[in-house]
Amino acid sequence: MGKKTVSPINFEEKKVVRFRNLPHDEQALIRKFFGATPLGFFVDVGANHPIIESQTYHLEQSGWDGLLIEPLDCYCKLLQAQRTARVAQFACSSPKNHNKTLRIVVAGGHSTMNEFPIAVGTASSEYAEVPCRTLDSILYHYKVPHGFDFLSIDIEGHEMEMFQGFSLSKWKPRLVLLEDHVLGHDQHRFMVAGGYQLIMRTGLNSWYVAKSLGYRLTPFARLQVFRKYWLGLIGRKIRYSR
Repeated sequence: MGKKTVSPINFEEKKVVRFRNLPHDEQALIRKFFGATPLGFFVDVGANHPIIESQTYHLEQSGWDGLLIEPLDCYCKLLQAQRTARVAQFACSSPKNHNKTLRIVVAGGHSTMNEFPIAVGTASSEYAEVPCRTLDSILYHYKVPHGFDFLSIDIEGHEMEMFQGFSLSKWKPRLVLLEDHVLGHDQHRFMVAGGYQLIMRTGLNSWYVAKSLGYRLTPFARLQVFRKYWLGLIGRKIRYSR
């Protein structure tokens, strides 16, 4: 007999067995998390391609509604053609950048509002001008419900600027998937200050849920958190600086 595969998390008991997980497990785990929510609402910040590596396409396919936020015109046209959710053509940034048109580095899935792409080995000399808004203003404009189900954030290193214009404790999404290369703890501190708990990672995505839900991490899972967020920090900074 083959070895039985142990699930990294028991959502019913709110017990996390394994913190670090492969990205190909992500969609199945998201569907398990929302098992009792057949028709939910998502917000996808940095939606990029409508299908390839999309965090929300599989939810839309099962009947969910949502909002796709994407600054680049080429991807917005694809999203409007291939997805049913509404599309908001903006880059999410800080209040000081609200209503401004700023330059974005165009690098496919690694396009960024920052000076350089954060992904190792990615470079681009192509730029585009894109309109900026705060995430709060976009959510209000599109009448997104407070307490919506799923928030995906993948904006390639511009997260802290976006967070300045996002009232996490007011919107209270049930699950937040935040791409975090973990080159520091600023993003994590923002989420914790907003009342959220880090429970798991799938690839580069960190999973956050309301701390009040009371998820428990096993000693092994806590060790994995320590190794990822503290022990490996210096080596990771050196690797990403090259």
